[in-house]
Amino acid sequence: MLISPPFLPQRNANQSDEAWLGAAMTQPTGQLANTGAPEGSYPVSNQFAWHNGLHLQGQQGTDGHTVVRAIADGVVIYVAQPREGNTSPADPQNYNPFEDTPAWTDNGCIIIRHTTEIGANGGQPTEIVYFSLVTHLCQIARITPTGQTSPRILQAGDRVWRKDEIGRAGQIYGHSGQIHFEICLDDANLTRLIGRRPAWVAPDNIPAPTADGRIDAVFGSIWFYLPASTPTSATRPQTHQRTITQSTLGEPLWLQMTYDRGHCSFTSHSAIGRRFPQPRQDNVEYDLYSEAHRRHNTLPQAVRARSSPSGWYELLRFGRNLGRGAAQADKDPLPTDVAHWREIPGPNGQSIWADLNAEGTYKFSDADFLPICGWNFIDDDPSPDDQRCDSNNLKNLIADSDTQRTGRLETANLAPRLGDVNVALKLRRLVCRFPSELDQTTINSRYAFVRELQPFAENADAWTNFEQHLRAISFPDLPTEYTAAAWRLHPAEFISVMRMSGWLSRTELERIYPNNYEQKSGRVINTAPNALDDATRERFRHAINLCIRKYLVHQHPSRLSHFFGQGAEESRTLTMMSERRSESSCNQLYGGRMGNDQPGDGYLFRGRGMKQITGKYNYSEYWVYRGWIDRRSYTASWWSAARNVMRPRIDDPERVLADPYTTIDTGGWYWTASPHRGTPHERSSINALVGEDSPDDASVETVTRGINGGTNGLDNRTHHTLRIHGILCDAV
Repeated sequence: MLISPPFLPQRNANQSDEAWLGAAMTQPTGQLANTGAPEGSYPVSNQFAWHNGLHLQGQQGTDGHTVVRAIADGVVIYVAQPREGNTSPADPQNYNPFEDTPAWTDNGCIIIRHTTEIGANGGQPTEIVYFSLVTHLCQIARITPTGQTSPRILQAGDRVWRKDEIGRAGQIYGHSGQIHFEICLDDANLTRLIGRRPAWVAPDNIPAPTADGRIDAVFGSIWFYLPASTPTSATRPQTHQRTITQSTLGEPLWLQMTYDRGHCSFTSHSAIGRRFPQPRQDNVEYDLYSEAHRRHNTLPQAVRARSSPSGWYELLRFGRNLGRGAAQADKDPLPTDVAHWREIPGPNGQSIWADLNAEGTYKFSDADFLPICGWNFIDDDPSPDDQRCDSNNLKNLIADSDTQRTGRLETANLAPRLGDVNVALKLRRLVCRFPSELDQTTINSRYAFVRELQPFAENADAWTNFEQHLRAISFPDLPTEYTAAAWRLHPAEFISVMRMSGWLSRTELERIYPNNYEQKSGRVINTAPNALDDATRERFRHAINLCIRKYLVHQHPSRLSHFFGQGAEESRTLTMMSERRSESSCNQLYGGRMGNDQPGDGYLFRGRGMKQITGKYNYSEYWVYRGWIDRRSYTASWWSAARNVMRPRIDDPERVLADPYTTIDTGGWYWTASPHRGTPHERSSINALVGEDSPDDASVETVTRGINGGTNGLDNRTHHTLRIHGILCDAV
C-alpha cells in the first residue's frame, strides 16, 4: 500500500516523515473562538456537529496555484464541477458564518475509490477498499486518456495514480488554498483494515489479551503484552532457552519496539498510563543477522537441530516467528521454548532484561490498531442519522474529570476542551461512524437540531440562509458506495499509519516492474518486450512483500528503490532467476572463487534467485541460515584448508528455485547478510549503505559494489533505481 498526502510540499534535508507529513497536512491557522481548535477539525465542530474530515491549508506553487493530488492509486467515482466565484452577498456560496462580508466557498468535489492490500496470510491477500474525498476545489484537473490526443476534464470512471493532479484547492469562507479532505470505509472494509470487529474499549480499563495479534498485516512498531510474571534479569542472560528466574516484572506492561533507520528503541506503557521511553539502541537492525546466528549457536546441539538463524531473525524482528503463513510448516525452525531477552525500561523506568517470549506474553504490531495505542471506535450515537454528535463515549473522552463527575456533558462545557492539545491527540485515533455531511438529500433531517440553536431559533432567515449554503456546497447524487462508507478516520492519522504498511498491491508492483523492459547502456535506453507478465509478478509478489517486510527494506522509498533497481538487473525484473551462462563459461568465471574448490562448482553454484547468489560459500551460508545444514558439520574456510577437510553438503542447489519464497528470500538474505567474496562478516545489511537521500549515481555505485563487489551493469542498475524511485517517492 503506497499512500501520500493530497499536498506534496518539498521535503527539507533531514526532515523526518512525521515532520514532513505535519507540514503537508497543515490545518488552517484560524481558530474557532469558543474552542481554540483549528477550523475544520475532526471529528466534531464547535457546535458538536459531526465533521467528516479535516480542512487543510495548501502551499501555493510557483504558478500561483495550489495543486491537489491523488493520495493513492484508484478510480474516480464522482466529480462535481465547481462554480465560478463571485462577490454577490445573495449567492449562498458567499455565506459567511463569522462576519457580514461575503466569503466565497468553492464547491468542486472529487471522490476516489482506492482498492489496495495491507498484507496476506498464506498467499491470500487482505484487500481493503476505502474512499478519499476532496471538496472545495476551484478547478478539476484535465487528463489526456490513453489513445486520445485532446485533454479533457477528469470524470467518473477515470483511473488515477498516486501523485496525479486531480484539481486545485479553492476557498473556504474566503480563505484561499484550502480543501476539505476525508477518508472513509464501510463496515466490512474497516473490519479487514483493523483485523477484528470495531468496538469501544474503555481507555482506563483495557483488558489483557489472550492471544497474539494478526499475522496477515504486520507493520510499524511491534507491541508486546508482558504479564506480571514475565521473567527479568538485572544483567544480560547468556542462555537463550527459557529458564525459571526469581525476578519478574511484578506488574503487567505493554512494550513498544520500534526499528527506525538502523536503530531500535523500546518504550514501556503501564496499565494506568505511565510511559517510560528508553534511549535508542544504535545499529541494532544492522546487527540482526549476526545476532540471530549468535543466539542460534548458543543452543545445545540437540536443540539447535530444531532451530535456524532465520527463525531467530524472525523472533528478533517481529517478536515471533511469522514465516510465510499460519501453518507451522510455513516457518523456519525455531523451538517454542526459546527466550527472547531484550533490555527494556521496566515498571519504574529502570533498565532491566526481560524475556519477551515468556509464557503469557503476546505479540502485536501497529497493524492491530490497539487500544493501548489510543485506537477506539465510536458507534454509540443514539441518533445515527442526525449530524449532531450525541455519543457519550466521545463526550466522556473529551470531558475533564470535573465535567465527568458532575455529568454535565453539554456542548458549552465540552467545546472549550476541543482546543486542548491532549484532547486533540485522543481524537486523532478515533474511528467514528456517522453520516456524510455532504449528502444534499438529507440536510433537513440531519440539521434539524440547528434550528434550536441561537440565533436560528429567533431568526427564520438565519436557518434559510444556512440551509441554502449547505445545499450549495453539498451534492444530491453522491454514489451509494460512498454514502454507505460511514466509518471515518482522521485523514492525517490514517495516512501516517498506513505509510508504514509497505505491502505492494498488484498494480503497484506492475508499475515497478512493467511488462516491457528497459535496458540502458551508456546514454542509450532500449525498450523491448520481456518475459514478464501478470502471472509471473503474482507468483512472486507475496514472497517479495514478505521479504521487504522481514528485512526492513520497506521502511523507506530509497531502500525499496535500490532493492528493486538492483533486482531489475540481477533477475531482469523477475524473469531470469537462474544464470544462463554455459557450463564451461560458469566454471571458467567462478572456478576457484567464492568457496568453489571442486571441479564443476562454478556451474553447480552459478547465480540463482532474485539477487543471483553465486558460489558454494554463499550457498552454504544460506543453507545454514535456513537451518538446512549445521555450520558445525563442515570445516570453516574449507576452500583454503587441506584436502581432507569436511565440506558443506549442498545436495541440490536448485532448491533455491523450488518455491517462490526461497527464490526471493535468497535476495533478502543476501541484502541483509551482505557476504563479500567468501569472507565471513560480523556486521552487514545493504540497508546500512543506502541512507534516506534520493538515489543518485554515487549511491547506486556504492550499493552495486556491496551487491556484487564491482560495477557490472552499473548503467542499467542506476537507470532502474532512479526510475523506480520516481514511482515510490513523494516528490513530483
